[in-house]
Amino acid sequence: MQREHGLRKRGKPSKSSLPDVRSGLSNTYENLGACRLLLKVVVGFVILIGILLCFAYAISPITAVSISGIHDIRQFEWAQVENKDLQRGIRILSELIGPESIAIDEHDNLYTTVSDGRVVKIVNPGKHDQSVIDLTESFDYAKESKRSKIRPLGIRLHGSKLYFADAYQGVIMIDLKSGSHEVIVRYDDVKPSLVFPDDLTITSDGKTIYFTDMSLKWAYEEIALFALEGECSGRLFKVDVLTKRTELVRDNLCHSNGIELDRAENHAIVAEHSRRRLAVISLESGKLVRNILLPGGPDNIRRRQNGGYWVSIPYLPEPGHFTTWHPVIRNILATVLGELGILSWVNLNQGIAVKLNDDLEIVRIHYDTEGRLSKAITEISELSDGRLAVGSFIINGIALVDPISSK
Repeated sequence: MQREHGLRKRGKPSKSSLPDVRSGLSNTYENLGACRLLLKVVVGFVILIGILLCFAYAISPITAVSISGIHDIRQFEWAQVENKDLQRGIRILSELIGPESIAIDEHDNLYTTVSDGRVVKIVNPGKHDQSVIDLTESFDYAKESKRSKIRPLGIRLHGSKLYFADAYQGVIMIDLKSGSHEVIVRYDDVKPSLVFPDDLTITSDGKTIYFTDMSLKWAYEEIALFALEGECSGRLFKVDVLTKRTELVRDNLCHSNGIELDRAENHAIVAEHSRRRLAVISLESGKLVRNILLPGGPDNIRRRQNGGYWVSIPYLPEPGHFTTWHPVIRNILATVLGELGILSWVNLNQGIAVKLNDDLEIVRIHYDTEGRLSKAITEISELSDGRLAVGSFIINGIALVDPISSK
């Protein structure tokens, strides 16, 4: 019996200790339950996002393609300069919205195409007696067309004949003496039909017009989706002005918009906007001769008075710009953002112009990075006094930039 005094007495836990143990276990189970619930919510959210992204990809309005070889400003030492060359001057006629292209006659009168469908002449631009004449007021060049929309773009002057490309209708001529007009190429005169005629140029003898069709798929109002997709179905055509016979010169161009001929008229210089380059194409063979790489997508190209060319760049993409992202991501972005959303991601409040010499070598780049005068530039044309008439596809009015030093 005495051993019992040296033994620990074992028995049931006291009733007073049970609530503490049960409380701890209960808290542990509650925490585990909360964690499981949180995990389920997170997993469910991830699955939901995945489903939505898959759905966005499946219904995407575009079929983005891989884009390689895109250069940005870091690859061009000549572009890494600071200047405000395009800020000095005045803006005229703010009531003209989107004067995309500009032609100039021997009296320095301007001819331009605006977003409301008009082609206008500006007499004595920038002077006190400046006036505007509507050249398309007396006729409707889309009257007999199955397409009702009009949007004149690239414009050229040859003698008393004014030629322009319309994004929906084709190539049209206005006789400035008689006031009459003539459709040179209707959109459905070629097969497949023209979808997005953009710019044109004409040989010095006035017999042949070369013009671009930007895409076989995307129309003018879908330009942001077109740029995001990156497909290359643009075409270069030539048309005999007298017979109206139209021939394909080259296809599979990437966002082909602006065009100019070299001085000898042996080559066409075509802007491939989505690849940020100029394509020099032989007019005899239709073969690509060379590419000229640029830090941003070029638009219209025009000759300089003293030799060389002006190339307009509507905006300067930052390195890693979203238009170069993986095709899957771009497909999803097209669904999520839509046309207007994509445009809102692009900084159009800046002006960029590149000067080339006759050998298509870079001479200089000119800026208005703050967009004080020149922005969203689609064309640079020279007046006889050295001033630059600056066109834009969305900005109000025309910027008249003071002559730029040749240094």
